[in-house]
Amino acid sequence: MSLEVQVHEADTHLSIKALGQYSLANLYDLLDKVKEESEKRGAQPVILDITEVAGTIPIFDIYLLGVQCIRVFNPAVRIAIVSPDGEANRFLENVTRNRGLQIAVVANHCAAIKWVNWDQ
Repeated sequence: MSLEVQVHEADTHLSIKALGQYSLANLYDLLDKVKEESEKRGAQPVILDITEVAGTIPIFDIYLLGVQCIRVFNPAVRIAIVSPDGEANRFLENVTRNRGLQIAVVANHCAAIKWVNWDQ
């Protein structure tokens, strides 16, 4: 079962919301979709909202998702991930930032907008 993905283009960023049941395969597919949508729009900054993805992401899966982000995303693209469990998912932020990606895990959409547009 894959995740439902809703894409909305704003003036300064791309918002993508995922809904459905967590699985590692589903999130790998989601990361590919995020890359595809961002590249279609000239590598816009991305806000990825996973607050409606049901289930707990195991810590090792968070590491694997971080490694996959490194493989998939352009380091020049700023990505904010809105997560219901921001503190636990900061591990993803650490894995990716230590390898050169601009990813922040934040608690809400307002913080995400602020982060992806910090230099504008």
